[in-house]
Amino acid sequence: MESSEFDSENQTERSYQTDLRYNGSETAGAEELEDDEEEIQMSSQEVLEALQRAWINEKFAPDVLPYEEALVEMVMIQLVHMEENLETANRNDLLYIVHRMEVERIRFIVASYLRCRLQKLETYASHILDVESSRPRNAKRLSDAERKFAHDFHESVETHFHELVTRHMPQNHQDDERARRVMPNLNTHVFARARQDVGEYSLAGGEYSVNIRAGAVHLFRYRDIEPLVIEGQLELI
Repeated sequence: MESSEFDSENQTERSYQTDLRYNGSETAGAEELEDDEEEIQMSSQEVLEALQRAWINEKFAPDVLPYEEALVEMVMIQLVHMEENLETANRNDLLYIVHRMEVERIRFIVASYLRCRLQKLETYASHILDVESSRPRNAKRLSDAERKFAHDFHESVETHFHELVTRHMPQNHQDDERARRVMPNLNTHVFARARQDVGEYSLAGGEYSVNIRAGAVHLFRYRDIEPLVIEGQLELI
C-alpha cells in the first residue's frame, strides 16, 4: 500500500485526536455537570490506555466498579473511524494487516471489559442491585443497560429457583432470599500500583497507615483502597 493511501486516515486520526474530550465526572451523574466542570482533552492513545486501565481494574477488583461510559463511547467512535479507513485500503499490504490487528485488539479490550462486568452482575446480581439502589444518584456504578440486565437476570433466577425448589419448602423458608445471596469478598488482597503520590494513607479503619509514593507497588486489602482505585490514584495489577 502506498503511503498516500493512508494520508486521509492519518489526517482523520489527527483531527479525531484533537477533538476527543473525556469528562472526568461522566460516571458521577448529571448533578455534577455544573459551570465549573472540567473537560480533559485526551488523544486517542490516551483514551485507549485509560480504557485498558479500567479493564485491568475491573478484572482484578472483586466488586463492580463505576462504568466508564465516556471512555467506551469514545473508543467505539474511534473504531468506526478506523474501520471506515480500512475499507479503502489495500488488503494485501502489510500496513493494512497491522491496522486490522490493532482494530481487533481494541475490540477485544472493549469486549473483555464489558464481559468482566457482566460476569460480576450474574454472580452478585442480588447484592449489586441492593447496594446500587442505596447509592446516591451521582454515585451509581451501573449503566442503564447493565441495571436492566441485572434486574431481569435476578428475576429470572428467582423465578426459576422458586419453581424448582422454594415452593416445595415450608413457608417460613420460602422468603429467605438474603440467606442465599452471594456477595463479593471485599477483604480479598490485591496488588496495586500508585499512579501518583498519595502520601500517608490509613488502612484497616485507621489501625495503621502507609506512605504511598508514585510508582510503588503494594499488596492491600481491597476494601481499604477501593476509593483510591475509583479516583484513579491507584491501579490494580
